[in-house]
Amino acid sequence: MAPRKEPTPTEVDSASDGELNFNFTNKPSTNITQAMESISTDEKPDADLRLQPLQDKWKSKRLAVQKGIDKDYAEQLSSLKNKIKKHYHDETQKRSEYNQQRLQRLMTALEKRIAIEEQINDRINSLRDDCAHIAMLINAVYAGRKEAAIQSARVANPSPAQN
Repeated sequence: MAPRKEPTPTEVDSASDGELNFNFTNKPSTNITQAMESISTDEKPDADLRLQPLQDKWKSKRLAVQKGIDKDYAEQLSSLKNKIKKHYHDETQKRSEYNQQRLQRLMTALEKRIAIEEQINDRINSLRDDCAHIAMLINAVYAGRKEAAIQSARVANPSPAQN
C-alpha cells in the first residue's frame, strides 16, 4: 500500500498537536549567491554573455533592414525626382510651344496690320493725288469761267477806254 500523505497545515486542526517542519537553516544555493554578487558588482551576468551573439544577430538584421529601407527610400526619392523633372520638362516644352504659337499668331497679325496700314496709306496718297487733280480741275474751271465772265462782261459793257 502507498504511504499515507501527511496533511497540509490548513488541513490540520489547530487544536491538534500536528508538527510543522520549518527548517530555517536552509542556505541559498550557489547560483543565487553568484547572481546576487554579479548584480552587486555591476558585472555582466553570464546570461548577458550568452545573449550577446543573439543581440549581435538581431543588430545585424536591424542594420540590414535599415539599409534596405534606406535603399528603397533613395530609389523612391530618385524616382519621384525624375518624375518631377520629367513633368517640369514636359510643362516647359508645352509652355514653350504655346508661346511660340502665340508669337507666330502675333507676328502674323502684325504683318497683316502692317499690310492693311500700307494699303490705307496708299489709298490716302491716291486720294490726296485725286484731290489735287480735282482741285486743279476746279481751279481751271474757275479760271476759265472767270475769264468767260470777264469777256462776256466786256462784250455787254464796252468800255470807253477801248478804241
